[in-house]
Amino acid sequence: MSFGSGSARSSKSPSLKILPALTGCVVATCAICGACRHEDPVGVAGIKTKGMPTMTTKNVMTIISDSGIPQYKLVCPLWLVYDNVDTPKWVLPGGPYLEKFDEKMRTIFTVACDSAVNNRLTGQWILTGNVEFKENPGLLILTQQLIWDQREQLVYSDSFIHIEQPDKIIEGYGFEGHTSASGKLSSYILHRPTAVLPYDQSKISGSDGTAIPAGVDPAALDPTMIPPGMMPAGR
Repeated sequence: MSFGSGSARSSKSPSLKILPALTGCVVATCAICGACRHEDPVGVAGIKTKGMPTMTTKNVMTIISDSGIPQYKLVCPLWLVYDNVDTPKWVLPGGPYLEKFDEKMRTIFTVACDSAVNNRLTGQWILTGNVEFKENPGLLILTQQLIWDQREQLVYSDSFIHIEQPDKIIEGYGFEGHTSASGKLSSYILHRPTAVLPYDQSKISGSDGTAIPAGVDPAALDPTMIPPGMMPAGR
């Protein structure tokens, strides 16, 4: 019994000495933590995420489906998705390539440009910089900006536009075209044409299918001024 009571007395005394020391450590720790919070005002809670992309993907090659049916192939070096903004959007800098399919996975048209923005609320694409729209068969549109409204089935541009068809080349400003349900360009209007140049692509074409306008004598052209593939077939 004397061993037990002696043990109890010996255990009480050290604990009384340790308690003030621990109390001092806690106070010091709180002071240090308080100082850290005061000197570092930037924390996770202070980061503003509203204007930041919710997804960033590099080197993209993906198939976009609607109700499980493949609609488009998208290839781009960078794909930024902004969902936490007033107008959700996709931003595709650096040269996106878009390919539209029909129900049998055949290509209807392709679009390439320097950059693109897709408004997720309206379904509108804004294509900017060296826009190239190709539709099979035989339609090529080149411009610096093209707006494609998927819901309204409308394509339009105020920029200078160059249009190639199997029988003519048209250039001008104020382009407006309507697309069918499948996405094909069914009709278009050029409000301010600056040039209409007829030619027969089936009769005069280069090895790569690039046409020389009818009425131009290739023999009279300076060969150094003719781009590769522009010489008529057979030369």
